[in-house]
Amino acid sequence: MALTDVIYQNTPGNSEGFPLGVPSSYSWYGGSTGHTGSTPPSNFTSVTGWGQVYPKSGATNDSNPANVQIADFQTWVHLKTGGWVLVQDQATDPIAGSQFLADFSGNTNTSWSVTRQADGSAMGAAPLSGYNDHFWPGSRGTYSAGTVDGVYVQANMRTTDPNEHLVADLGADWWSTPTAAYVDGFSNNPGAGMSDWVELTTSYKTLYFTSMTSAQLQADLPPPLKGTSSPTTPTTPTTPTTPTDPTIPSQPTTPTDPTTPTTPTTPSVTAPVLDVADKSLWVAGRGGQIDLGTTVTTTDPNDNLTLNIMGLPRYETITTGDGTTLRGNNITLTSAQVDSGLTLTSYYKGNAHPVANLTLTASAMDPTTGAVMSSDPQTIRVTDPRPSSWTGGNSGSWANHGFAQLQQQMGMDTSTLANTASQTTGWGDQSARASQASQGFALLNQYLAGGSGRVDAGQIVAAMSNGTGWTHNSFLSKPQG
Repeated sequence: MALTDVIYQNTPGNSEGFPLGVPSSYSWYGGSTGHTGSTPPSNFTSVTGWGQVYPKSGATNDSNPANVQIADFQTWVHLKTGGWVLVQDQATDPIAGSQFLADFSGNTNTSWSVTRQADGSAMGAAPLSGYNDHFWPGSRGTYSAGTVDGVYVQANMRTTDPNEHLVADLGADWWSTPTAAYVDGFSNNPGAGMSDWVELTTSYKTLYFTSMTSAQLQADLPPPLKGTSSPTTPTTPTTPTTPTDPTIPSQPTTPTDPTTPTTPTTPSVTAPVLDVADKSLWVAGRGGQIDLGTTVTTTDPNDNLTLNIMGLPRYETITTGDGTTLRGNNITLTSAQVDSGLTLTSYYKGNAHPVANLTLTASAMDPTTGAVMSSDPQTIRVTDPRPSSWTGGNSGSWANHGFAQLQQQMGMDTSTLANTASQTTGWGDQSARASQASQGFALLNQYLAGGSGRVDAGQIVAAMSNGTGWTHNSFLSKPQG
């Protein structure tokens, strides 16, 4: 019976439902594309099995919180010389994963808390409309290059809510090495394939994926299938090309039929507007802060908005208006967090002049259809202004450098600026005061660049006369505009 299920779940046309929020034009929307016979590139040495869980398209889910439970996840590779090797086992390698936007646009994802149960299974929250649960074992499986010609993955899965309609599938990716990073184009991790969609219930169901053809699989069964009888159903469905296959009788009435308005050509979601006030920011090192000046808006009040920020270095954090501090190379924020105000803080302690390029992408999701649209990415260049030569003794030179930057932004008369800057040279004997002044004028530079209004040379001179008493003027550190 198990072998019958393996062949059935890897034959096109046998899906029990379809994933909400995935465009029907995607090649994997319908599930399996058949036993691919996929083999890894000859120099690859790693593989990982994975799974996905989506709300079922066309079904109504209740509002009660539900979980997904995963047990006995295993990945096996087939050797060219014959036989199988277990390379991933949930018993020793716990499940990990994230919740991604349904169509994986922008690779946008949020953390997914998975807890290990007493029986060794993994428990995580079921996905909401517009998202999925995408999971895999924590470590990739390994093998010797050139020795493998197929992969087999299986897992037991269920949901905790009888009124929750979820579909799930399994698949696998070949990886160049056990630690290779993901790159656009999948050159480091070409897919080995995926299975059909299986609707989850409160009882465990076993899901299967294999890249082997039916003949290859039956000629050399993986250990979990040893002792199973020959398949009792045809190796291909009776109507493989029609969505009204008897195995999914509800399909003709679902709103996600490819001919319905959920096709990507008529999305029910409006592209959001991402506005960045200044795409070139300076922030003082170690404790310096700057407002990111970012807003996300939409003309469709029903859409759920998010903002993804990539490229944040380890020495910087982003804090929301409610005091939540975020760090990491890939951050996703809600519209409420963006509206509360985003402050970037630098903790850089070195003597270099680091530059970070932050890539921001706004996304909007229709809560009913799960359709998603994203803005064009925008880049903010964040520079820590402390120069590599800064030692604390040449404060007059650094202050003059800061005023040269002000001259470029304000168009001040050269002689006026020179007279103004000359007043800073007396700070050299007070290194701590000079450090405060240099950071204060860096903040002043940002304040003026923020469009706060005209400031003439007389104001700058007046300000300079008070330079010895400045200690990070709070007014200048506030967001302006």
